[in-house]
Amino acid sequence: MKRYILFIVLLTIGFTSVRYAQISRTTAMGGLSYSIIDKDHSFNPYDLGGNPAWLYADETETYLKFIPSLKSTNGDYRRYYDPRSSNLYNLGFKGIKTMDTDGTFLGETYYMYDRRVDVNRTLKYNTYSGEAFFFTDTTTGGFTYNGPSVRFMYSFEPLKNLYAGAMINYMIFKGLKDIYSRADALYRDVDGSLGIAYKFHENFAAAVSAVIYDEQEKIESKSEDLMDVEIYNFRGETYSIRKRASSVNQKVRKEGKGLTSQIYWFLDPKFEIGLHGDLSSCDLRVLIPFSTATESFKEYEEGYTNFYRYSLKFRARYMLTDNLLAGASVNHYYNSSWSKNPARNLLLWEWEVNQTTFGIGGSYKFSPSLLIGLEYELGMVKSDSSKYIDSRITNVESQNHLVKIGAEYEMFENLFLRAGYNYGILEHDLLGGGKDVKYFLISGGIGLKIFKSFSVDLRFDYSNYKPDLPAQTNRSSFGTYIEAKLFEF
Repeated sequence: MKRYILFIVLLTIGFTSVRYAQISRTTAMGGLSYSIIDKDHSFNPYDLGGNPAWLYADETETYLKFIPSLKSTNGDYRRYYDPRSSNLYNLGFKGIKTMDTDGTFLGETYYMYDRRVDVNRTLKYNTYSGEAFFFTDTTTGGFTYNGPSVRFMYSFEPLKNLYAGAMINYMIFKGLKDIYSRADALYRDVDGSLGIAYKFHENFAAAVSAVIYDEQEKIESKSEDLMDVEIYNFRGETYSIRKRASSVNQKVRKEGKGLTSQIYWFLDPKFEIGLHGDLSSCDLRVLIPFSTATESFKEYEEGYTNFYRYSLKFRARYMLTDNLLAGASVNHYYNSSWSKNPARNLLLWEWEVNQTTFGIGGSYKFSPSLLIGLEYELGMVKSDSSKYIDSRITNVESQNHLVKIGAEYEMFENLFLRAGYNYGILEHDLLGGGKDVKYFLISGGIGLKIFKSFSVDLRFDYSNYKPDLPAQTNRSSFGTYIEAKLFEF
């Protein structure tokens, strides 16, 4: 009987929606994090910093999740190369296997289908990733990307109170533009990390991890009517080099490394503190193939970009009473990049972003069945951008506000109703480019535990960005997410 019910539920889920796994309970409650107690929102090295060493201490039960989701975005508030609309589907499985003293294993796999409509000229998957180089044709058309990703993680305790772990992630997918220039893209991403953590006593632990990653995108444009294809390699946003041939190729290679560290202080069940820091740098190279008299194939470095980043996260929460919880959050991010033309060693672009966000919140349990939480965040952003090749230098300072409200109500035993609302004001939207942007999000969900071995969480969200400038524009997004969890398999 249990297997029959599980089959019906999974079959129903399979025909609904898809996206990468998120924390279904808290995202359904408006994205509350530090203001409520949640198993997946602890401040330990794994939840706060992604350190694989702490997986053994954090995940103590075996389970299997089936995770489909959908994210649909559309609107005219977008950048020059952004698609008019997109639909991102994901279908995934995630499993945790605890093996007592032999450690804990995590396995995760997804299949992604990303349909982008009315993509303006660009042929790259991540057009706006910070470098000064763009690869375009002359048309607006649709792009379809699809492919799998897998992730494995293992953690164990080699010595008492000492934890070690490793993670590897691999993703590969193909993309195709549906009209001229019929660009065919192959994107591959590999990253991994090694971590260690030590619990100095029951209430205090420290951890560190090393991260490496390697991304590569190959793009080939080829005319199907025996005519030459015309492609533009932009250096900056204004100047480009045109190339015409029966086939035009380009490769983008991105390699980087980083270091992260975490401190976790759990004084007692009433007081929890977490600190996470990371530092990373990477190099991006734009490579174009060519032939010489002596060699049939070489790659010419047409562009080079360096990225540097560090961030700090602080989280704290304290149970003031049995029903009242207070929480606080501080985030600081620094990102910088510079791009050059390697052939002449000319600096093209240079930019940096500093962002600090302060958050405060709390939650109150009005009854054994009703929990309501509230968070407020103040963000201060400063951006300096020097696009020398485009003769454009800008300095932007922005003060941003965000309010989150979330609630959970246990309607019946093991049946939970969840809802959330966000409202934000961005003085300057650094990503979208708008001014005085109003943002809101509505979310909701249901959590249901069936028997002792199976649970289902359903969630949806709808969000909208509307700037004062450019006027009469907006961008909306709708997502649905389902998580079916099996505790015995």
